[in-house]
Amino acid sequence: MKRYDAKEANYIMNTGRLDEAQSVFLARQLTHIRAQTLTVKKAPLNAFLVFPVQTDIPQGAETAVQYIYDSVGMAEIISNYADDLRRVDVVAKEQPVKVFTLGDAYGYNYREVKNAQFAGVNLSAMKAQQARRGIDVKINKIAWFGDKEHNITGFLGNDNLSKVELAADGTGSKTALSTKTADQMIRDVNSLIDAIPSATNEVEQANTVLLAPAAYRALSETRIPDAEGQTVLGFLKEVHPEITRWMKVGELKKAGADESDVMAAGYFDPMYIKLEIPTRFDQLPVQYRNLEYIIDCVAEAVGVTVTMPMAFAKAEGC
Repeated sequence: MKRYDAKEANYIMNTGRLDEAQSVFLARQLTHIRAQTLTVKKAPLNAFLVFPVQTDIPQGAETAVQYIYDSVGMAEIISNYADDLRRVDVVAKEQPVKVFTLGDAYGYNYREVKNAQFAGVNLSAMKAQQARRGIDVKINKIAWFGDKEHNITGFLGNDNLSKVELAADGTGSKTALSTKTADQMIRDVNSLIDAIPSATNEVEQANTVLLAPAAYRALSETRIPDAEGQTVLGFLKEVHPEITRWMKVGELKKAGADESDVMAAGYFDPMYIKLEIPTRFDQLPVQYRNLEYIIDCVAEAVGVTVTMPMAFAKAEGC
């Protein structure tokens, strides 16, 4: 946490034309606001819940190396202890990625500082909290959708993920789960989940299913005929105990190429996928500009790195 010493307080006083008492007041307020910004609780953005967050890349690095892995080989039964054992290895494809910097700012004008000191009240931390929220919102968007202007690929735009085509046999020849029978819904979700072991020769399996809100509601509200009121989602949870998370994700709404809803499945583990953020949120020292005390805020991020693409699958039009 940044703490202002006498030299910095004097700098603020001289450049911002505050007297010594006002300068000390502002320095103390900004220290308090910084602490509040780090502890405030807000409704989480889904990228920070879905993807394992990693901070392995050193702060200040401009580029990092991303490795995309594909395992090859398998163990064998030893019949002759003199034999050389079969090699099990991983094939890695090296791909450099850029660490990009995000930034926004908040501030308090000269009058706000003087009025707060005169009234004996704290400066509002809402501006600082919104600055942090603004950076988190951008990181969340990049994690899911990337950024074409800066050549950043998001999770949903990763071409290496397995793609599952949904049958257009719902009402009106639609693919959406909400237009289908219970049996058709079960078939479609099973196809998504089964795409992963199918693509990996039964080596990998999903531990998470992500659903657009409409698809999640369809599964959780549709009851299976002659099943004593059991819902489709309840049935799927029973037959897929390996799936530990069934998540409703708002970012999947209209996330498909034709603005259709998306569902995805995969093995969400830091070894296979991660949201890399070298610096989540940093507040720089205060600057005095145009009768305002401005605090610049920055973050550093790479986005979502998928190191085992075949452990993930998605379907559009759900």
